[in-house]
Amino acid sequence: MRKTVLGVAGFVLYSCLALCAETLDLFPERPGGLVCWTEIRSTPRPLRIHYLKVVLNADVFEVFALPGEDPDGLGPAESQLTQPADLLNNHHALAAVNANAFAAVGDTRAPGWFEGRPVDVLGMMASGRKIISPNEGRRTPFWIDASGKPHMGVPLIPETVAEAISDWFSPLLADSRIIPDPADQVLHPRTALGFDDTGAWLLFVVVDGRQPGFSEGVSLYELAEIMKDQGCSQSINTDGGGSSIMLVRDRDAARTVNSPSDRAPRTVPVMIGVRTKRE
Repeated sequence: MRKTVLGVAGFVLYSCLALCAETLDLFPERPGGLVCWTEIRSTPRPLRIHYLKVVLNADVFEVFALPGEDPDGLGPAESQLTQPADLLNNHHALAAVNANAFAAVGDTRAPGWFEGRPVDVLGMMASGRKIISPNEGRRTPFWIDASGKPHMGVPLIPETVAEAISDWFSPLLADSRIIPDPADQVLHPRTALGFDDTGAWLLFVVVDGRQPGFSEGVSLYELAEIMKDQGCSQSINTDGGGSSIMLVRDRDAARTVNSPSDRAPRTVPVMIGVRTKRE
């Protein structure tokens, strides 16, 4: 297998078979505290794997949920579909990936997942110590407590949750054990996040897919292997497919790091990202 792992400093361009990938230190004031890089694989199939790693004990960054606006107050909708770049900018994030899956509410006869559509966020979602969407039994929450420590699993005391999102289907890793069935070889674009037992860092991963010859996607088992190879002991996958996206702030503008399978970003109701700690 030929791997090309790109470095983690500045804007470094790497040319490989007429393809280029770039890497970025997103917060040069704290070198290495928030970095983004890309890995190019040719086996077992063409793949582009995008990584974003944040050091949680750097006393500079915090991880948080980026929900869309609630379109109906006390109504059934918990968020509305929003352009990912707008979520990044509205919440002043340095970087973010897509999070929870969702379902339509209201007039379900209206076709399409259009911008502004009211939706039910599937699984737990919390922002600013407020639980916006409750836990659902078959989904696994990822959450941050008031001290900034990451957790995976249903919180015993909901009041301890500061920020939360939930997975798409099941955990990828639990105590370093791979959960998905290796027999399932369905390939899709994927989004995941994970951390190790120290809780000192958090890793976000987006794998491009549905693009023959460029990046063809991975199974859930392969995604778990990727997370484990990167040192994670706990990991979940979030909504994938055409919703998989990684954004970073580049010269005060939102830039899409990966190549979404629809070519253009899909609207989503919530992301999870990183910002500098507020005073």
